[in-house]
Amino acid sequence: MRASLTIGALFGAILGTAPALAEDSTTLLLVAETGTSTAPGQNLDELIQEACEHAFQVRIERAKIKEAEALYAYAASLAYPRFSFNALVGGPTPEARTTVVNDLSTITPASLETDFDFGSPGFTMRGQVDGALPLYTFGKIDTGKEAASHLVKAAEHAVTVSQAEVAVNVVKAFWTFQLTRTYLASLSEGRETLEKVLKRIEDLLDHDSPQVTENDRLRLKFALATLAVRETEAKNINLVAQQAMRILLGREQTAPLEIRLADLEDLPTEIPPVERLVRLARTGRPEVLALGEVVEAAQAFVHLRKVLFLPDLFLGGFLRGAYTSNATNQTNPFINDPFNNFDLGVGLGIRGELDVFTKLAQLEQAEAEAEIRTAQAQAVVAASDFEVRRLHVDLVGGYERIGSLEKANTTARGWLAASVLGYDLGIGRADELIDAFLAWAASEAELQKTRYDTMLTFSAMAQATGRMVGANAGSFAE
Repeated sequence: MRASLTIGALFGAILGTAPALAEDSTTLLLVAETGTSTAPGQNLDELIQEACEHAFQVRIERAKIKEAEALYAYAASLAYPRFSFNALVGGPTPEARTTVVNDLSTITPASLETDFDFGSPGFTMRGQVDGALPLYTFGKIDTGKEAASHLVKAAEHAVTVSQAEVAVNVVKAFWTFQLTRTYLASLSEGRETLEKVLKRIEDLLDHDSPQVTENDRLRLKFALATLAVRETEAKNINLVAQQAMRILLGREQTAPLEIRLADLEDLPTEIPPVERLVRLARTGRPEVLALGEVVEAAQAFVHLRKVLFLPDLFLGGFLRGAYTSNATNQTNPFINDPFNNFDLGVGLGIRGELDVFTKLAQLEQAEAEAEIRTAQAQAVVAASDFEVRRLHVDLVGGYERIGSLEKANTTARGWLAASVLGYDLGIGRADELIDAFLAWAASEAELQKTRYDTMLTFSAMAQATGRMVGANAGSFAE
């Protein structure tokens, strides 16, 4: 029973990060393929690429890039000329006439105010256009563009973070499929061996041989029943892994899926030095890079708050006009005529806001935000360093464990072979054969589980160092 529980524990860690493989300490291969390049099914790289195209979270993060690009476009637009206009048509308007143009002494009686004689009613049309072109803003526009550009880069790194998470899930499903497939093959091999031994025991019992007992037959049937349970578990987990893969790929559950076979034994021969991995995480991990850009954006925003205390120099202009149907158009420039006029002008100007105390509060807020972002970035770097070092320890321990388990598995396999041979020759005992089989099954399960866990750790290391997706995917080289 203890051996059966060990076999069952092989499937206890289905959720997790699946691994990437390496040929040496600097190159990480995401999948070890079996057969030639024409082998059927998609390999891990192809599955990851397809999933990254269909993942909803990746699409959301890509939309956030457009949002950040819109902020940059807004900051850049402040350097362009700005215009405003208004127009008005209204009435009726009271009469405002003189019988002689530019002679106010000839004003008509109906044009005089403070009475109810409005004369001939009319209508008025008025319009005004103002424009300004920034000439010098003391760095406001450039600083705004700089802050927005850092946010764009941070959003791009966030896309990489989401892609890496999707890739991790794909790799998890991929290696779970490979693990259960390998385990099913081992169980099938063991079942065939036990069935042959059971037939031999039943034949000996039929001939009243003292070599076996009824207890031997019952123990063997129990072992076969336990093995059948493990086969059912493995088949179910294999099916779930395929279903999860279809979801990640954006396919229907009834859609065909072919996964290229890969070998759990193809682990890298060496582990990259831990200091190199730490440097890669600091310089290439997308979470670290994204927070670095956010810090830069926050610092640029602090500078923007400072230059907002300074005024702007601009080139301004205006165009305004009015027409009133029942008012005389006075052409003397020294007569104020609001009813009919046309003015045009261009000039240099300076503009500033004197809300100093409000700006001081906003500056303090921006400085506090920059300090928060800086502290967060430092915390992420420290956590990343710790994660890489922990994963490195796990990899070293995993390799040591694999070496010991391979020796134990070889010994158990030899024990089983000797027991089968002895039993066939009639000099072995059934209980010894069963013990040898259970020992081999337990060692085989533990070995495959440890290889699987080590692959998961390699995949986690690829994610922690920013080598899961992108141009540097699969490489631990600096």
